[in-house]
Amino acid sequence: QGREGSWSETCCEGVSGEEKGDRLDEILNRECCEGRCEEEHCEEDCCGEDEDDETVPLRACAFNGTVADFLRGEKLCCRHKHLSKHFNMNRILEYRWSSGDERTVRELFELRKMGGGAQDDAVGPKPRDPPQVLRSKFIVEGMCCSAEEGLIQALVQKMDGVERLEVNAVTRTLLVWHDTNAVKATAILQQLNEAKMEAHLASVDRKGKKWTEHLPPWSVTACCLLTLVSLGGYKYDPIKWFALPAVAVFLPQLVLKAWSGVKNCMIGIHFLMIIAVLGVFVVGTMNHSTDIIDGGVLIALFAVSEWLESKTLATARNSLEAVMALRPDAADVVGVGLVPVEDVHVGDVVAIRPGDKIPVDGVVVKGTSVVNESSLTGEARGVEKGEGSQVYAGTVNTSSYLQVVATKESADSTVAKLGDFIESCSMHKSSTEKMVESIARYYTPLILLLALSVAGAAFIPAVAPSVSERNRYIKLACNLLVAGCPCALVLSTPATMVSGLAAAANNGALIKGGQYLEVLGSMKHLAFDKTGTLTEGKYRVNGIAMAKGKSEDDLLYWLASVESQSSHPIAWAITKLAKEKGIKIADQITNYTTLAGEGVRATVQGSEVVVGNIKVAARNGWSSSEVSSLRAQYESWERQGFTVCWVGVEGQALGVFSVADMVRPGTKALVTKLVKSRVKCWILTGDNEGAALKVASKLRLRADRVKSSLTPEDKYWHVSSLKEEEEAAGRCFKASGKVGMVGDGVNDAPALAGADVGIAMGAAGTPVAMETADVVLFSDNLQKLTDTISLAKLCRRKILENILISIAIKASIIVLIFLYEDFSIVYNILSDVGGALLVITNGLSVMWSWKSVKRSLMALTGGGKDAECSAKRKDKTLNKASCGGGGCCGG
Repeated sequence: QGREGSWSETCCEGVSGEEKGDRLDEILNRECCEGRCEEEHCEEDCCGEDEDDETVPLRACAFNGTVADFLRGEKLCCRHKHLSKHFNMNRILEYRWSSGDERTVRELFELRKMGGGAQDDAVGPKPRDPPQVLRSKFIVEGMCCSAEEGLIQALVQKMDGVERLEVNAVTRTLLVWHDTNAVKATAILQQLNEAKMEAHLASVDRKGKKWTEHLPPWSVTACCLLTLVSLGGYKYDPIKWFALPAVAVFLPQLVLKAWSGVKNCMIGIHFLMIIAVLGVFVVGTMNHSTDIIDGGVLIALFAVSEWLESKTLATARNSLEAVMALRPDAADVVGVGLVPVEDVHVGDVVAIRPGDKIPVDGVVVKGTSVVNESSLTGEARGVEKGEGSQVYAGTVNTSSYLQVVATKESADSTVAKLGDFIESCSMHKSSTEKMVESIARYYTPLILLLALSVAGAAFIPAVAPSVSERNRYIKLACNLLVAGCPCALVLSTPATMVSGLAAAANNGALIKGGQYLEVLGSMKHLAFDKTGTLTEGKYRVNGIAMAKGKSEDDLLYWLASVESQSSHPIAWAITKLAKEKGIKIADQITNYTTLAGEGVRATVQGSEVVVGNIKVAARNGWSSSEVSSLRAQYESWERQGFTVCWVGVEGQALGVFSVADMVRPGTKALVTKLVKSRVKCWILTGDNEGAALKVASKLRLRADRVKSSLTPEDKYWHVSSLKEEEEAAGRCFKASGKVGMVGDGVNDAPALAGADVGIAMGAAGTPVAMETADVVLFSDNLQKLTDTISLAKLCRRKILENILISIAIKASIIVLIFLYEDFSIVYNILSDVGGALLVITNGLSVMWSWKSVKRSLMALTGGGKDAECSAKRKDKTLNKASCGGGGCCGG
């Protein structure tokens, strides 16, 4: 449809008046290029040259794809590509072509909205579409603080088709799950913006702004300029009236926000500010004094404070969005070319050049290179990758060309899951945050009631016999109204929590919500699994002892065949040894079963084979004199601290073997630091007592803090008993005495779930760990656990500081208001603005470190590149191509 309201021949070429009621896909398919292309010497990518040098379409239009394909022109012939420019974007992005769709041409071209052409009366009734729930993300710039989250919920929740929503005042983010057949994203935007919430869709690209767009809005600028002019009223009285237009410029959006709250039975800061400003003007007018100027200053400072809070909190939102934007948008598929990453499917081979981000999770099938995985693990070091190596989306190929076969869809990649979790986790509130919000919920109405009582007393002759006394009480009421704003208090906790989650994510740790960050900072007990957590999990075979008349090759044949079905570190050691000795694994292995807390069992070539610990030996009666030598060897190895297992075939003991593991570097330092922080460390392992005590002695842990030969259920029971012990101790604070569990996220799932906070280590690419654990560390480096716990303790301290600061400021202001009759309302609003900015900045400081500050200073002075490359060269695994050399040719 053209701008004038008539059908545009350019837009709808070939569509006659009789056909306007037909389905759009039918019309377009009738007019599609078939055979020879009608456009002479067409150069569109949908056409090619045949033997006669004539343009031939390589494909016709396919209208069963997604609208994203349609808009990119990838499923349109050259004749119809121009149509993608004319569709209404707000509606077309939510539309999916289907053969059974009954929408008409006029609906898709928005006739009703444009106001031209034939009326919709000619179109028959449209059948109701099945529900299609879509999640839309909005940025609500006009949200003042978490006190307004209730207003946002009230505005949106009542709309038909809205199923649920989540709001975060710190990041100014609103997530809405809605039925697109009942309510569109544009309708939700309209509802928010009618209340002056300054909302926009998060998918809108707002990067590359002009410098003018970083300035305050025109209403804030005009209000401040007029207020500055009104200050001249202290010298020349008539100039004070410039305060009136200063208020008039900014007051309308205050009124709209306040009215939205009142309609939904909510009284917020905007309502209080309006009453306070009007009260100041009344007093100033009655006294013919310069108090009118205070009204202008009050509204100007409030406008500036809202803008500054929005800009300051945008730092936290940007840090979260940076984590969620790790995955590239496009991928170079071999044989196809550059396509959106959503169109890469399992089995597709992707070409990755040096310097490119890896777009999908996959396995290298060609090439050798060094990959920087710091975006996931937080460790800025290169990792060698060759054929068969696993790579992850969002990491960077630094040196050579690679070809990677996709093993996951883009939506299921590790970095995509990380982004989804980060966004979801930022919406979860901690117990402290909920407590503060409940206090603020009662604080504002109580202050309003007190202010109304004081204002009412002004009109009681016995209380305020003179005009000056009446004015004093009114000014006191106005001051109380301004003091009723709890912004600093309600922002004290979430600003710190969101900053902590972002800082952890940038350091390779995913914390699934503020409540778990809070628990990490208040742990009293931390239990560790041994294998793969405290130790490296890289076993080597130490020794093999055979039963009388048995050979070592026989044992390795049966043992390696069973262990080939397992992913346990011991299994890797056994299969590696068998391969080195040239022992082949059986072809027929069935009935593989894990014996919880004991070992494994499988049927190999028709014979039942059992591998396990002393419990397996006891159950099978392998303690008789016939195998006493095996029992003696078992006990000897166990006393030396080795992990020892029995092997049996068809109920007969075949032999025992021992494996050794190394304590992970940095483990001793971690345990020492935790002990100094008054955190009790425990070892919960399924391994034998000797191996567990050997690790404990190296870490200088007490023997009574070691529990060995445990099943997964036993670990859960021990964690639960620690929690019960802390609950029975009767702590003063609810946040004290928490219990954490560190494991691999698979074998320790019950214990991880039973702890107050479950921590999974080395979970990059492990979906089970990402789903079950409360804290996921993407690196095996225990220093990341130390950093995460330190970060949690820092966040806890910052939250306490912020709460005390905000309460102290409000309490001081209220006391000063009652002590000094001439206490200016300007000081009141300044304290409110300063307090809010102070707690926000203090909360954001958890994302800063001396290293990052030093790096920023070096970048400003021009030394950033050299310093960065110097640091990289210290890492021998990084190729020289990843940073320029000092020679004339970058060598």
